[in-house]
Amino acid sequence: MKKPLSPALKTFYGFGDMGFSLMASVETFFFVYFLTNVAKFSLPMVAIIGTITSVADAALSPFYGGIIDGTKPMKWGRVRSWILICPPIVVPFYIFQYSRIGPNEAVAAAIVCAGFIISHIFWNLPWVANLSLISVLANNPEERALLSSRRATWTMLAGMIFSFIGSPLALKIGELTGNEALGYQALAGIMGLVFLIGYWTIFKLTDGYEETGEQAQASAAKANKVSVGDMLKSALQNPPLIVLLIGDFFRYMVNFIMSSAAAYYFTYVAKNMALLPIYMFVGSLGGVIGAYFAGILCNKYSTRTVSIWGLFGMALSLIGCKFVAFSIIPFFVLILVARSILGVLSASVVALYSDAAVYSEWKTGKSAAAFVMGLMTISLKAAVISRGTVIPFVLATAGFVATADPATASLELQNAVVNVFVFIPGILALISAFIIGFGYRLTRERLAELQAEIDARKAAAQ
Repeated sequence: MKKPLSPALKTFYGFGDMGFSLMASVETFFFVYFLTNVAKFSLPMVAIIGTITSVADAALSPFYGGIIDGTKPMKWGRVRSWILICPPIVVPFYIFQYSRIGPNEAVAAAIVCAGFIISHIFWNLPWVANLSLISVLANNPEERALLSSRRATWTMLAGMIFSFIGSPLALKIGELTGNEALGYQALAGIMGLVFLIGYWTIFKLTDGYEETGEQAQASAAKANKVSVGDMLKSALQNPPLIVLLIGDFFRYMVNFIMSSAAAYYFTYVAKNMALLPIYMFVGSLGGVIGAYFAGILCNKYSTRTVSIWGLFGMALSLIGCKFVAFSIIPFFVLILVARSILGVLSASVVALYSDAAVYSEWKTGKSAAAFVMGLMTISLKAAVISRGTVIPFVLATAGFVATADPATASLELQNAVVNVFVFIPGILALISAFIIGFGYRLTRERLAELQAEIDARKAAAQ
């Protein structure tokens, strides 16, 4: 048995993810706006920046877990060390994302791209490491579900906080300094510091839960060095992981498409953009509630059961939204249900990845938890790229014209907006539910058997 989870970890694991989410929200909501409206890059250059950064980010995503598992453990442990050393590197480079240095547009764009790519390398490493701590800390599926729930709760809470402080803080700093760009640079720097403090807090709370580098080298863990071949086996010989990666791609698409399409709904269907901040707040609140109760639900019914039925429930809620899309109150009720379930899934699906890491260790005899957990970013980055094709395609089929008056929007366009905002995400959630429901066979009882075999092997090797 590992060291029991402390009360502080049961409460505050995920505090680092809140800082991460606050920092990432600056990019999610303001990066493109900064490039076009503040830094005033030309539209072709903005497209080039977006393509270079997104492709580089996606191409690097499979390697972070492999770096953590495949390199020699550092002084503070194989996983925890990355949470300590990487965040200070992120902050200065992240600020360079929000800059336009020099008169030459190409040079200025190159600086932005460099800031983006370097900062993302050094924020993805601790993000994956922090995620991998679930497998390091937890003794059983119930504890993995609890930690995943706390992580998701703090992440969702960040969305609520940022909705209040993000834009006002950037605008206020820009107003006080007389420099609009400085407002966004300062916002990025401040949120970056929150990210640093959050992960360093987790580093402190997990002291004593992982072997230090010296202990690992002196123990049997030295013989457990994970090679590239071991990592490939941990993925290719892991049916639960493969199914999960495919199903999770569709779950991520639900989230990203809804986030990007919300503004169109309140512009062309509800025709009241003042309702958008209310939707963002209510949706974030629903996510916090769902994520908090996810641990309780998973402990009672298992993470697999909660994930499958959650996906079906979210699919039905979103499809139902299509039929009440022109009635605000029923629509808000159903969308709150969907966003609450999305909060549950943000916890339960992460727990499924940690369960797949247990299967990997049982199958290969090597622990490659960081690599397995890090592969989650493949589904995430692929969904980010794919969302950029779905929304423009659906709107184009309805004759969308950006300069047209929303008040005169045709019924065809309104239906297209409803489809892309809720109906298509509902179908994607249904696809995810069927893939994971029929393909992910790793039950709670089977996991207990696998963990017992792993523990027996380790005891025999000592």
